[in-house]
Amino acid sequence: MREYPYELRLPLAPYRFVWSGEAAVDAEKRSTEQYTEERYTHQDGTVVVIRAYRADGSFHVMSDRGAIELIDNAADPFAPEAISLVRLP
Repeated sequence: MREYPYELRLPLAPYRFVWSGEAAVDAEKRSTEQYTEERYTHQDGTVVVIRAYRADGSFHVMSDRGAIELIDNAADPFAPEAISLVRLP
């Protein structure tokens, strides 16, 4: 089983996922009864995984590439846009 030293569990909110650096070169999608999963592989073999859980709609982002950054606009009443931004490594 692969280890992911960088993880972020996201609270319920609307999200936009963007790459902070180079985009992945390969992508796979799979589904289980518990979640749907998108797995992105980069040129250097590192991986970013985004899981969306069916039970409550929450997200879990895992990476062996680098830290995941959350800009929580959904919790900021003064943000110009109510969609939170997740910067993927």
